[in-house]
Amino acid sequence: MCSQVDPVESISFPNFVLAQSGVSAAVRRQLSRAAELPDWVLNTTDTMVSSNFQLRLWELLEHELAEPDIALHVGAVNTLGHFGVHDYLFGTAPTLGGGLARSEEYAELITTNVGFAVLGEPEDEAVADIRLLSGLGRGRQLATQFALAAVVTRARNATGRNVHPIRIRFRQPAPRRHDRFVEMFGTRRVDFGAQTDQITFRASDLSLPLRTADPVLAEILREHTAILPPPPRLEVTWSGQVHQALTLLLGDGRVTIDRVARYLATSRRSLQRRLADEGTTWTRELDRARAALLEQRVQLSPGDTQTALARRIGYADPGTLRRARHRWSSRN
Repeated sequence: MCSQVDPVESISFPNFVLAQSGVSAAVRRQLSRAAELPDWVLNTTDTMVSSNFQLRLWELLEHELAEPDIALHVGAVNTLGHFGVHDYLFGTAPTLGGGLARSEEYAELITTNVGFAVLGEPEDEAVADIRLLSGLGRGRQLATQFALAAVVTRARNATGRNVHPIRIRFRQPAPRRHDRFVEMFGTRRVDFGAQTDQITFRASDLSLPLRTADPVLAEILREHTAILPPPPRLEVTWSGQVHQALTLLLGDGRVTIDRVARYLATSRRSLQRRLADEGTTWTRELDRARAALLEQRVQLSPGDTQTALARRIGYADPGTLRRARHRWSSRN
């Protein structure tokens, strides 16, 4: 599968998010299973998994903790060393600007779902454009918040200076309160509803030396990276991809096979054929996703009304949900 169909990222991302969220080990296991991450994956560091896992984890964490700023909190503890060779390529650069350039050059070591570019206009400013290439809904918003917060935190740690961006821009709509954003980024110029997600640094900040600069080690890492085999990848079946897409799309407008096919960059007919090859159908996968989401929601939020539960899994009213539950139970 090409990265356009199924963008992937290092399992280090879900591992880091779970480890830094503050939840107990038992809740980590519960959330990872709710996101359908196999248990064995959480014990490795060199596997690539679908980016949808991280998006789903953010939604589950926000709901579990009732903490809308959870992504900023986790991004604020992004010290060097959590993301393998990519981190050390950044950290051995001579300056912050050089480190960001290496992050751009070697981004695919850790993700194919992030577009990253640093532009230098006007002369006294430098814009870091950071955008998720795939993903929808609240999970995308939280993952983007984490990405921008993590970049600023890394800049501060690597330079030993309290780097304050000139401006931060988010594509997401404005939240009810954004004081935590101001606190995190150190600027009141935090804009929402922008055309892109980006950080505007002072050009002078990009000239700051990195405390871990090491040109000899940097060259060794570059040579090592050039001969590295691609990391193993957790393969996802087409029914698995449909399930991941549905966990993100259900509750966000009307979900149809055509919408899911567009999301997976394929056609309706091709998707139906691939599901048939795996011995399943669109209707069966839609029911499976709804039943799984319902079970998760009941466990994570037992106080939800039947109306709220119905809307979360894509039904218009509690009556439709009640009939669906009867249908699912009759199959067991």
